[in-house]
Amino acid sequence: YQRRVRGIMMTVKPPNILVYCCKNNSAFETISSLLLSCVGQGRYTVYQLDESEPWQRHCALVVIASHPLDISHRVVGQIKQYRRDGGKLLSMGGYFSSLLPLECFGEPPGPCLDDLCSTPSQLGLGQGIEKSLLMIPAKSFSDKSILTKALLELGIDSKTDNFVQLQPLNVFSLNSTILEKYFNSLKQTCHVDDNGELLYSIGKCQSHSDVRILRGKCSQSEFFDDHKDKNFPEIFIHSKAVTSTQDLLWKNSILRQSVSSIAILADVQVAGKGRGKNQWISPLGSMCLSFYYTVQPSTLLTKKLPFVQYITALAAIKAISDTCTNIPQLKIKWPNDIYTSNGEKIGGVLVNCSSNGKVTELCIGIGVNVNNEEPTISLAKLSGMKVSVPKLASKICSSFIDEVDLFNELGYEQFIDRFCQNWLHQDTRVRISLGNINCDAIIKSIDSDGYLSVMNLATLKSVSVQPDGNSFDMMENLIAVKSS
Repeated sequence: YQRRVRGIMMTVKPPNILVYCCKNNSAFETISSLLLSCVGQGRYTVYQLDESEPWQRHCALVVIASHPLDISHRVVGQIKQYRRDGGKLLSMGGYFSSLLPLECFGEPPGPCLDDLCSTPSQLGLGQGIEKSLLMIPAKSFSDKSILTKALLELGIDSKTDNFVQLQPLNVFSLNSTILEKYFNSLKQTCHVDDNGELLYSIGKCQSHSDVRILRGKCSQSEFFDDHKDKNFPEIFIHSKAVTSTQDLLWKNSILRQSVSSIAILADVQVAGKGRGKNQWISPLGSMCLSFYYTVQPSTLLTKKLPFVQYITALAAIKAISDTCTNIPQLKIKWPNDIYTSNGEKIGGVLVNCSSNGKVTELCIGIGVNVNNEEPTISLAKLSGMKVSVPKLASKICSSFIDEVDLFNELGYEQFIDRFCQNWLHQDTRVRISLGNINCDAIIKSIDSDGYLSVMNLATLKSVSVQPDGNSFDMMENLIAVKSS
Protein backbone atom coordinates (compact mmCIF):
# COMPACT_ATOMS: atom_id res chain seq x y z
CA TYR A 1 0.00 0.00 0.00
CA GLN A 2 2.62 2.50 -1.04
CA ARG A 3 3.00 5.14 -3.72
CA ARG A 4 5.92 7.40 -4.60
CA VAL A 5 5.09 11.11 -4.40
CA ARG A 6 7.71 13.80 -5.10
CA GLY A 7 10.50 11.34 -4.33
CA ILE A 8 8.91 10.12 -1.08
CA MET A 9 7.39 6.66 -0.75
CA MET A 10 4.01 7.48 0.78
CA THR A 11 2.20 4.85 2.82
CA VAL A 12 -1.48 4.88 1.90
CA LYS A 13 -4.59 3.20 3.25
CA PRO A 14 -5.56 -0.38 2.39
CA PRO A 15 -7.66 -0.64 -0.79
CA ASN A 16 -11.42 -0.19 -0.58
CA ILE A 17 -14.27 -2.52 -1.45
CA LEU A 18 -17.28 -0.32 -2.23
CA VAL A 19 -20.88 -1.53 -1.95
CA TYR A 20 -23.68 0.18 -3.88
CA CYS A 21 -27.03 -0.54 -2.24
CA CYS A 22 -28.97 2.72 -2.68
CA LYS A 23 -28.15 3.92 0.86
CA ASN A 24 -29.85 0.89 2.44
CA ASN A 25 -27.85 0.87 5.67
CA SER A 26 -29.21 -2.45 6.88
CA ALA A 27 -28.29 -4.18 3.63
CA PHE A 28 -24.85 -2.59 3.70
CA GLU A 29 -24.12 -3.82 7.23
CA THR A 30 -25.05 -7.37 6.24
CA ILE A 31 -23.01 -7.35 3.03
CA SER A 32 -20.05 -5.63 4.71
CA SER A 33 -19.96 -8.31 7.41
CA LEU A 34 -20.03 -11.07 4.76
CA LEU A 35 -17.24 -9.48 2.74
CA LEU A 36 -15.00 -8.94 5.76
CA SER A 37 -15.53 -12.53 6.87
CA CYS A 38 -14.05 -13.60 3.53
CA VAL A 39 -11.13 -11.19 3.13
CA GLY A 40 -10.14 -10.87 6.78
CA GLN A 41 -9.81 -7.76 8.95
CA GLY A 42 -7.10 -5.27 8.10
CA ARG A 43 -6.59 -6.12 4.43
CA TYR A 44 -9.44 -4.09 2.92
CA THR A 45 -11.87 -1.45 4.13
CA VAL A 46 -15.53 -1.71 3.12
CA TYR A 47 -17.61 1.42 2.52
CA GLN A 48 -20.92 2.32 0.94
CA LEU A 49 -20.39 3.83 -2.49
CA ASP A 50 -21.32 7.50 -2.32
CA GLU A 51 -22.11 8.69 -5.82
CA SER A 52 -21.62 12.33 -4.82
CA GLU A 53 -17.94 11.83 -4.01
CA PRO A 54 -14.91 10.61 -6.02
CA TRP A 55 -14.25 7.00 -5.10
CA GLN A 56 -12.22 5.31 -7.83
CA ARG A 57 -8.64 5.88 -6.67
CA HIS A 58 -8.23 3.25 -3.96
CA CYS A 59 -11.10 1.02 -5.08
CA ALA A 60 -10.23 -2.67 -5.53
CA LEU A 61 -13.81 -3.85 -6.19
CA VAL A 62 -17.36 -2.52 -6.56
CA VAL A 63 -20.21 -4.72 -5.33
CA ILE A 64 -23.62 -3.93 -6.82
CA ALA A 65 -26.36 -4.97 -4.39
CA SER A 66 -29.29 -2.99 -5.72
CA HIS A 67 -32.06 -3.52 -8.23
CA PRO A 68 -30.84 -2.05 -11.52
CA LEU A 69 -33.92 0.13 -11.88
CA ASP A 70 -32.82 1.87 -8.66
CA ILE A 71 -29.33 2.65 -9.97
CA SER A 72 -29.04 6.30 -10.93
CA HIS A 73 -27.74 7.45 -14.30
CA ARG A 74 -24.86 9.11 -12.48
CA VAL A 75 -23.74 5.84 -10.91
CA VAL A 76 -24.06 4.03 -14.24
CA GLY A 77 -21.80 6.67 -15.77
CA GLN A 78 -19.29 6.38 -12.95
CA ILE A 79 -19.18 2.59 -13.23
CA LYS A 80 -18.78 2.76 -17.01
CA GLN A 81 -15.67 4.89 -16.51
CA TYR A 82 -14.50 2.63 -13.68
CA ARG A 83 -14.84 -0.39 -15.97
CA ARG A 84 -13.00 1.37 -18.81
CA ASP A 85 -10.16 2.04 -16.36
CA GLY A 86 -9.94 -1.66 -15.53
CA GLY A 87 -12.08 -1.70 -12.41
CA LYS A 88 -13.59 -4.92 -11.10
CA LEU A 89 -17.29 -5.49 -10.50
CA LEU A 90 -19.29 -8.07 -8.55
CA SER A 91 -23.06 -8.18 -8.99
CA MET A 92 -25.36 -9.63 -6.38
CA GLY A 93 -28.44 -11.20 -7.91
CA GLY A 94 -27.40 -11.51 -11.56
CA TYR A 95 -29.56 -8.53 -12.46
CA PHE A 96 -27.32 -7.44 -15.32
CA SER A 97 -28.16 -10.49 -17.42
CA SER A 98 -31.91 -9.89 -17.38
CA LEU A 99 -32.69 -6.29 -16.55
CA LEU A 100 -29.76 -4.00 -17.35
CA PRO A 101 -28.04 -3.66 -20.72
CA LEU A 102 -24.64 -5.25 -20.29
CA GLU A 103 -22.99 -2.94 -22.78
CA CYS A 104 -23.53 0.01 -20.45
CA PHE A 105 -20.73 -1.42 -18.32
CA GLY A 106 -18.36 -1.80 -21.21
CA GLU A 107 -18.24 -5.56 -21.84
CA PRO A 108 -20.18 -8.80 -21.49
CA PRO A 109 -20.09 -10.26 -17.99
CA GLY A 110 -18.18 -13.20 -16.67
CA PRO A 111 -20.10 -16.31 -15.64
CA CYS A 112 -22.87 -16.42 -13.08
CA LEU A 113 -21.99 -18.46 -10.00
CA ASP A 114 -25.32 -20.26 -9.72
CA ASP A 115 -24.15 -23.72 -8.66
CA LEU A 116 -23.65 -24.04 -4.91
CA CYS A 117 -21.61 -27.21 -5.42
CA SER A 118 -19.40 -25.91 -8.21
CA THR A 119 -15.66 -26.24 -8.01
CA PRO A 120 -13.47 -23.53 -9.55
CA SER A 121 -12.83 -25.70 -12.61
CA GLN A 122 -16.57 -26.28 -13.09
CA LEU A 123 -17.37 -22.59 -13.11
CA GLY A 124 -16.01 -22.12 -16.60
CA LEU A 125 -13.81 -19.25 -15.52
CA GLY A 126 -10.88 -20.35 -17.64
CA GLN A 127 -7.28 -20.85 -16.71
CA GLY A 128 -4.92 -17.92 -16.19
CA ILE A 129 -7.55 -15.41 -17.26
CA GLU A 130 -8.17 -12.52 -14.86
CA LYS A 131 -11.90 -11.91 -14.58
CA SER A 132 -13.22 -8.46 -13.85
CA LEU A 133 -17.02 -8.89 -13.85
CA LEU A 134 -18.86 -11.67 -12.00
CA MET A 135 -22.42 -12.22 -10.84
CA ILE A 136 -23.71 -14.23 -7.87
CA PRO A 137 -27.42 -15.08 -7.47
CA ALA A 138 -28.93 -13.41 -4.41
CA LYS A 139 -29.68 -16.80 -2.84
CA SER A 140 -25.98 -17.71 -2.99
CA PHE A 141 -24.45 -14.40 -1.85
CA SER A 142 -24.67 -15.33 1.82
CA ASP A 143 -22.82 -18.60 1.16
CA LYS A 144 -19.29 -17.84 2.32
CA SER A 145 -17.67 -20.50 0.13
CA ILE A 146 -19.32 -19.13 -3.02
CA LEU A 147 -18.51 -15.52 -2.14
CA THR A 148 -14.89 -16.38 -1.30
CA LYS A 149 -14.58 -18.25 -4.61
CA ALA A 150 -15.88 -15.24 -6.55
CA LEU A 151 -13.57 -12.82 -4.73
CA LEU A 152 -10.56 -15.00 -5.50
CA GLU A 153 -11.50 -15.09 -9.18
CA LEU A 154 -11.65 -11.30 -9.15
CA GLY A 155 -8.17 -11.10 -7.66
CA ILE A 156 -9.32 -10.11 -4.15
CA ASP A 157 -7.10 -11.93 -1.66
CA SER A 158 -9.08 -14.11 0.68
CA LYS A 159 -7.88 -14.68 4.21
CA THR A 160 -10.37 -16.09 6.66
CA ASP A 161 -10.03 -14.80 10.21
CA ASN A 162 -11.61 -16.35 13.24
CA PHE A 163 -14.58 -14.37 14.54
CA VAL A 164 -13.38 -11.96 17.22
CA GLN A 165 -15.48 -12.22 20.36
CA LEU A 166 -15.75 -9.16 22.56
CA GLN A 167 -13.68 -9.60 25.70
CA PRO A 168 -14.12 -8.45 29.32
CA LEU A 169 -13.24 -4.91 30.38
CA ASN A 170 -10.56 -5.06 33.08
CA VAL A 171 -10.68 -1.94 35.28
CA PHE A 172 -7.63 -0.54 37.11
CA SER A 173 -6.86 2.47 39.28
CA LEU A 174 -3.92 3.56 41.39
CA ASN A 175 -6.44 5.06 43.82
CA SER A 176 -8.45 2.39 45.66
CA THR A 177 -11.06 4.92 46.77
CA ILE A 178 -11.74 6.04 43.19
CA LEU A 179 -11.90 2.40 42.05
CA GLU A 180 -14.45 1.49 44.72
CA LYS A 181 -16.56 4.54 43.92
CA TYR A 182 -16.41 3.66 40.22
CA PHE A 183 -17.64 0.11 40.73
CA ASN A 184 -20.41 1.25 43.07
CA SER A 185 -21.55 3.60 40.32
CA LEU A 186 -21.49 0.81 37.72
CA LYS A 187 -23.60 -1.45 39.94
CA GLN A 188 -26.46 1.04 39.67
CA THR A 189 -26.78 0.33 35.94
CA CYS A 190 -25.07 -2.97 35.16
CA HIS A 191 -26.51 -6.41 35.68
CA VAL A 192 -24.85 -8.52 38.38
CA ASP A 193 -24.66 -12.23 37.48
CA ASP A 194 -24.73 -15.21 39.83
CA ASN A 195 -20.97 -14.96 40.36
CA GLY A 196 -21.18 -11.34 41.42
CA GLU A 197 -19.61 -10.11 38.17
CA LEU A 198 -20.91 -7.05 36.33
CA LEU A 199 -22.40 -7.47 32.86
CA TYR A 200 -22.90 -4.43 30.67
CA SER A 201 -24.67 -4.27 27.31
CA ILE A 202 -22.74 -2.04 24.92
CA GLY A 203 -25.21 -2.25 22.06
CA LYS A 204 -25.37 -4.43 19.00
CA CYS A 205 -22.16 -5.94 17.74
CA GLN A 206 -22.99 -8.97 15.64
CA SER A 207 -24.44 -11.54 18.08
CA HIS A 208 -22.42 -10.61 21.15
CA SER A 209 -23.50 -7.55 23.11
CA ASP A 210 -22.88 -8.17 26.83
CA VAL A 211 -19.38 -7.79 28.23
CA ARG A 212 -18.07 -8.50 31.71
CA ILE A 213 -16.47 -5.72 33.78
CA LEU A 214 -13.77 -7.03 36.09
CA ARG A 215 -11.42 -5.56 38.69
CA GLY A 216 -7.79 -5.67 37.70
CA LYS A 217 -4.57 -5.35 39.70
CA CYS A 218 -2.22 -2.55 38.63
CA SER A 219 0.73 -4.88 39.14
CA GLN A 220 -0.63 -7.03 36.32
CA SER A 221 -0.58 -4.24 33.69
CA GLU A 222 2.52 -2.77 32.03
CA PHE A 223 0.58 0.49 31.72
CA PHE A 224 1.51 1.31 35.31
CA ASP A 225 5.16 0.17 35.21
CA ASP A 226 6.53 3.65 34.46
CA HIS A 227 3.35 5.72 34.76
CA LYS A 228 4.18 9.13 36.20
CA ASP A 229 0.83 10.88 36.67
CA LYS A 230 -1.25 9.18 39.36
CA ASN A 231 -4.18 11.53 38.71
CA PHE A 232 -4.54 10.87 34.97
CA PRO A 233 -6.26 8.76 34.10
CA GLU A 234 -8.23 8.13 37.27
CA ILE A 235 -9.52 4.89 35.74
CA PHE A 236 -7.70 2.69 33.22
CA ILE A 237 -9.53 -0.05 31.30
CA HIS A 238 -7.90 -2.77 29.23
CA SER A 239 -9.60 -5.33 26.98
CA LYS A 240 -8.32 -7.89 24.52
CA ALA A 241 -11.13 -7.05 22.06
CA VAL A 242 -13.77 -4.30 21.83
CA THR A 243 -15.92 -2.82 19.10
CA SER A 244 -14.21 0.58 19.13
CA THR A 245 -12.48 2.21 22.09
CA GLN A 246 -13.80 5.58 20.92
CA ASP A 247 -17.41 4.44 20.59
CA LEU A 248 -17.22 2.45 23.81
CA LEU A 249 -16.09 5.49 25.79
CA TRP A 250 -18.04 8.25 24.04
CA LYS A 251 -21.38 6.51 23.46
CA ASN A 252 -21.63 4.81 26.85
CA SER A 253 -21.85 7.52 29.49
CA ILE A 254 -22.17 4.91 32.25
CA LEU A 255 -18.47 4.15 31.79
CA ARG A 256 -17.57 7.83 32.33
CA GLN A 257 -19.72 8.68 35.33
CA SER A 258 -18.17 9.46 38.71
CA VAL A 259 -14.71 10.20 37.21
CA SER A 260 -13.07 13.14 35.45
CA SER A 261 -10.67 11.05 33.37
CA ILE A 262 -10.56 7.52 32.03
CA ALA A 263 -8.51 5.66 29.42
CA ILE A 264 -9.38 2.51 27.45
CA LEU A 265 -6.76 0.38 25.69
CA ALA A 266 -7.70 -2.57 23.49
CA ASP A 267 -5.55 -5.20 21.82
CA VAL A 268 -8.00 -5.47 18.90
CA GLN A 269 -10.90 -3.38 17.61
CA VAL A 270 -13.53 -4.98 15.40
CA ALA A 271 -15.00 -1.62 14.32
CA GLY A 272 -12.28 1.01 14.68
CA LYS A 273 -13.15 4.64 13.89
CA GLY A 274 -11.37 7.33 11.91
CA ARG A 275 -12.40 10.88 10.97
CA GLY A 276 -15.82 11.24 9.35
CA LYS A 277 -16.97 7.88 7.99
CA ASN A 278 -13.46 6.48 7.82
CA GLN A 279 -12.60 3.15 9.36
CA TRP A 280 -9.41 2.69 11.32
CA ILE A 281 -7.87 -0.71 10.66
CA SER A 282 -6.85 -2.17 14.04
CA PRO A 283 -5.11 -5.54 13.73
CA LEU A 284 -3.43 -7.31 16.63
CA GLY A 285 -0.26 -5.45 17.62
CA SER A 286 -1.57 -1.96 16.95
CA MET A 287 -2.36 0.52 19.72
CA CYS A 288 -6.07 1.30 20.11
CA LEU A 289 -6.29 3.97 22.83
CA SER A 290 -9.05 6.39 23.80
CA PHE A 291 -9.25 8.61 26.82
CA TYR A 292 -11.87 10.84 28.35
CA TYR A 293 -10.76 14.20 29.75
CA THR A 294 -12.71 17.02 31.34
CA VAL A 295 -11.37 20.49 30.48
CA GLN A 296 -11.25 22.92 33.35
CA PRO A 297 -13.58 25.88 32.55
CA SER A 298 -11.11 28.60 33.56
CA THR A 299 -8.28 27.41 31.28
CA LEU A 300 -7.17 28.71 27.89
CA LEU A 301 -7.91 25.35 26.24
CA THR A 302 -11.64 25.82 26.88
CA LYS A 303 -11.55 28.78 24.49
CA LYS A 304 -9.26 27.06 21.96
CA LEU A 305 -10.77 23.60 21.50
CA PRO A 306 -9.68 23.19 17.84
CA PHE A 307 -6.13 22.92 19.20
CA VAL A 308 -6.92 19.67 21.04
CA GLN A 309 -6.12 17.41 18.08
CA TYR A 310 -2.85 19.29 17.49
CA ILE A 311 -1.89 19.01 21.17
CA THR A 312 -2.65 15.29 21.10
CA ALA A 313 -0.67 14.67 17.91
CA LEU A 314 2.33 16.55 19.31
CA ALA A 315 2.08 14.60 22.58
CA ALA A 316 1.97 11.31 20.67
CA ILE A 317 5.03 12.26 18.60
CA LYS A 318 6.99 13.07 21.77
CA ALA A 319 5.99 9.82 23.49
CA ILE A 320 6.75 7.67 20.43
CA SER A 321 10.09 9.39 19.82
CA ASP A 322 11.09 8.88 23.47
CA THR A 323 10.14 5.20 23.21
CA CYS A 324 11.68 4.45 19.78
CA THR A 325 14.84 6.51 19.49
CA ASN A 326 16.14 4.91 16.28
CA ILE A 327 13.22 5.58 13.93
CA PRO A 328 12.95 8.38 11.33
CA GLN A 329 11.80 11.73 12.66
CA LEU A 330 8.04 11.91 13.17
CA LYS A 331 5.91 14.66 11.64
CA ILE A 332 2.27 15.74 11.71
CA LYS A 333 0.08 15.72 8.60
CA TRP A 334 -2.65 18.32 8.99
CA PRO A 335 -4.93 18.01 10.73
CA ASN A 336 -4.60 14.76 12.65
CA ASP A 337 -2.23 12.16 11.19
CA ILE A 338 1.23 11.06 12.35
CA TYR A 339 3.84 10.29 9.69
CA THR A 340 7.53 9.65 9.52
CA SER A 341 9.59 12.22 7.63
CA ASN A 342 9.85 9.55 4.91
CA GLY A 343 6.10 9.72 4.30
CA GLU A 344 5.08 6.56 6.17
CA LYS A 345 1.86 6.83 8.14
CA ILE A 346 2.22 5.60 11.71
CA GLY A 347 -0.96 6.76 13.40
CA GLY A 348 -3.81 9.20 13.72
CA VAL A 349 -5.90 11.16 16.20
CA LEU A 350 -9.69 11.44 16.55
CA VAL A 351 -11.43 13.93 18.86
CA ASN A 352 -15.05 14.09 20.04
CA CYS A 353 -16.12 17.11 22.06
CA SER A 354 -19.20 18.16 23.99
CA SER A 355 -19.82 21.31 26.02
CA ASN A 356 -22.83 22.55 27.96
CA GLY A 357 -21.32 25.95 28.72
CA LYS A 358 -19.99 24.83 32.09
CA VAL A 359 -18.21 21.54 31.47
CA THR A 360 -16.30 20.59 28.33
CA GLU A 361 -15.85 16.86 27.78
CA LEU A 362 -13.28 15.43 25.40
CA CYS A 363 -12.98 11.90 24.10
CA ILE A 364 -9.69 11.48 22.29
CA GLY A 365 -8.79 8.43 20.26
CA ILE A 366 -5.25 7.58 19.17
CA GLY A 367 -4.36 4.73 16.86
CA VAL A 368 -0.72 3.78 16.26
CA ASN A 369 0.80 0.96 14.21
CA VAL A 370 3.11 -0.49 16.86
CA ASN A 371 3.86 -4.20 16.38
CA ASN A 372 1.29 -5.17 13.73
CA GLU A 373 2.42 -6.75 10.46
CA GLU A 374 -0.53 -5.46 8.40
CA PRO A 375 -1.73 -3.33 6.73
CA THR A 376 1.07 -0.72 6.73
CA ILE A 377 4.41 0.13 8.30
CA SER A 378 4.78 -0.16 12.10
CA LEU A 379 7.10 1.10 14.83
CA ALA A 380 8.48 -2.42 15.26
CA LYS A 381 9.44 -2.59 11.58
CA LEU A 382 11.05 0.85 11.71
CA SER A 383 12.94 0.29 14.95
CA GLY A 384 13.74 -3.41 14.60
CA MET A 385 12.38 -4.10 18.08
CA LYS A 386 9.08 -5.00 19.68
CA VAL A 387 7.44 -2.13 21.56
CA SER A 388 5.30 -2.46 24.70
CA VAL A 389 1.87 -1.12 23.71
CA PRO A 390 0.67 -0.50 27.31
CA LYS A 391 3.87 1.38 28.17
CA LEU A 392 3.56 3.53 25.04
CA ALA A 393 -0.09 4.25 25.85
CA SER A 394 0.96 5.32 29.36
CA LYS A 395 3.62 7.68 27.96
CA ILE A 396 1.12 9.22 25.54
CA CYS A 397 -1.34 9.91 28.38
CA SER A 398 1.39 11.57 30.46
CA SER A 399 2.70 13.52 27.47
CA PHE A 400 -0.83 14.77 26.71
CA ILE A 401 -1.19 16.23 30.20
CA ASP A 402 2.24 17.86 29.89
CA GLU A 403 1.28 19.46 26.58
CA VAL A 404 -2.07 20.70 27.93
CA ASP A 405 -0.30 22.29 30.90
CA LEU A 406 2.23 23.99 28.58
CA PHE A 407 -0.55 25.25 26.33
CA ASN A 408 -2.49 26.75 29.22
CA GLU A 409 0.62 28.24 30.82
CA LEU A 410 2.56 29.60 27.81
CA GLY A 411 -0.28 30.38 25.39
CA TYR A 412 -1.22 29.32 21.89
CA GLU A 413 1.41 31.46 20.12
CA GLN A 414 4.32 29.46 21.50
CA PHE A 415 2.44 26.22 20.85
CA ILE A 416 1.92 27.17 17.20
CA ASP A 417 5.66 27.73 16.81
CA ARG A 418 6.43 24.27 18.20
CA PHE A 419 3.66 22.65 16.17
CA CYS A 420 4.88 24.12 12.89
CA GLN A 421 8.36 22.80 13.62
CA ASN A 422 6.85 19.33 13.69
CA TRP A 423 4.58 19.20 10.64
CA LEU A 424 5.10 18.23 7.01
CA HIS A 425 3.66 21.27 5.30
CA GLN A 426 5.64 24.46 5.90
CA ASP A 427 5.48 26.62 2.74
CA THR A 428 3.93 23.78 0.72
CA ARG A 429 2.00 24.83 -2.37
CA VAL A 430 -1.55 23.43 -2.46
CA ARG A 431 -4.84 23.73 -4.28
CA ILE A 432 -7.82 24.82 -2.12
CA SER A 433 -11.23 23.52 -3.26
CA LEU A 434 -13.81 24.37 -0.60
CA GLY A 435 -17.07 25.59 -2.06
CA ASN A 436 -16.64 29.36 -2.36
CA ILE A 437 -12.85 29.10 -1.87
CA ASN A 438 -10.99 27.86 -4.94
CA CYS A 439 -7.41 28.96 -5.32
CA ASP A 440 -3.75 28.01 -5.37
CA ALA A 441 -2.11 28.78 -2.05
CA ILE A 442 0.94 28.39 0.16
CA ILE A 443 0.58 26.82 3.62
CA LYS A 444 1.94 29.24 6.23
CA SER A 445 0.84 28.33 9.77
CA ILE A 446 -2.02 27.72 12.20
CA ASP A 447 -4.01 30.80 13.16
CA SER A 448 -5.24 31.86 16.60
CA ASP A 449 -8.50 29.92 16.15
CA GLY A 450 -6.71 26.69 15.32
CA TYR A 451 -7.49 26.93 11.60
CA LEU A 452 -4.98 26.27 8.85
CA SER A 453 -3.58 29.55 7.55
CA VAL A 454 -2.69 29.71 3.85
CA MET A 455 -1.77 32.55 1.50
CA ASN A 456 -3.91 32.91 -1.62
CA LEU A 457 -1.37 33.21 -4.47
CA ALA A 458 -3.76 35.26 -6.59
CA THR A 459 -4.57 37.91 -3.97
CA LEU A 460 -1.62 37.40 -1.57
CA LYS A 461 -4.19 37.50 1.24
CA SER A 462 -4.46 35.06 4.13
CA VAL A 463 -7.20 32.43 4.03
CA SER A 464 -8.26 30.29 7.02
CA VAL A 465 -9.31 26.67 6.56
CA GLN A 466 -11.04 24.91 9.42
CA PRO A 467 -9.95 21.34 10.20
CA ASP A 468 -13.42 19.89 10.84
CA GLY A 469 -14.95 18.45 7.69
CA ASN A 470 -11.89 19.09 5.52
CA SER A 471 -8.87 16.98 4.63
CA PHE A 472 -5.48 17.33 2.98
CA ASP A 473 -4.66 14.94 0.13
CA MET A 474 -0.86 15.12 -0.06
CA MET A 475 -0.75 12.97 -3.19
CA GLU A 476 -2.74 15.58 -5.08
CA ASN A 477 -1.65 18.59 -2.95
CA LEU A 478 -5.35 19.26 -2.54
CA ILE A 479 -7.27 20.58 0.47
CA ALA A 480 -10.96 19.81 0.02
CA VAL A 481 -14.14 18.79 1.82
CA LYS A 482 -13.58 15.39 3.38
CA SER A 483 -15.24 12.78 1.17
CA SER A 484 -15.71 9.97 3.71
